This record gives sequence, C-alpha cells and structure tokens, in this order.
Amino acid sequence: MDPEAYFADGVRPAGARALCAGCGYLEACRSWALERPAVWGVWGGTTRLERASLRRRAAAAAPG
Repeated sequence: MDPEAYFADGVRPAGARALCAGCGYLEACRSWALERPAVWGVWGGTTRLERASLRRRAAAAAPG
C-alpha cells in the first residue's frame, strides 16, 4: 500500500475503510484523530469529513 494513499484528496468513506481494513489499531487510531480536529487524511478508517460529523454528533449528545 502506498503511504500517500492515506493523505490523497477526495478519499471516499468506502476507500478509507478499505485502507484501514484489518488494522489492529483501528479504534485507537480513530480515537486519536477525533481528539485532533486539524489532522488531515485517513485515520481509523474515517475521512476528515466523517470525523467532523462524528465530533458534531458527540457534541450534540454530550450532557450540558
């Protein structure tokens, strides 16, 4: 796998999941990236836009 594929523009969600399929660090990687909004590329099987959506949903569901 070409490491540049993780930072290519326009990676779609299915492509992000495919890049990370089978990785033993998937959840840890995703959690790390969710805590860092400035992170670019595919992390934990998610795209930048997916992570932004996950952050918004988590903020909306948070008490208070």
